[in-house]
Amino acid sequence: MIVKDLSNSFHPCPKPKDLKRAEQKCEKPKKKSSKLAKLERQRDKNLNKYGECDCCHKKFKHLDPHEVYGGSNRKRSIKYGFVKMLCRNCHSNEEILKQLKIDTQKEFEKTRDREIFVKIIGKSYL
Repeated sequence: MIVKDLSNSFHPCPKPKDLKRAEQKCEKPKKKSSKLAKLERQRDKNLNKYGECDCCHKKFKHLDPHEVYGGSNRKRSIKYGFVKMLCRNCHSNEEILKQLKIDTQKEFEKTRDREIFVKIIGKSYL
């Protein structure tokens, strides 16, 4: 069956107007909120940027602060001290980051309840 008439409502390619809107949306990066920037400054004052990696325990001159529970829980991670200093290799390894979430929850549950952790973070990783 061959279809000869395509209606005007069918557009296999986006219109030029839509392309311009899409390009404009991609150009502007999302800015950090002032509260998050303030929390990061306070976090950085308390952390050593050099020393031993919290995962591989090797000594480095530069370590990256890593909020264990990122995304919408990033502020909560900073507030409750779920920040680890990692070397670049550990910071880019997904398996290590998953294990960090589990270990951090176990560490938290030594002093508090799992229900409290779930209220703070939103889910249990155990």
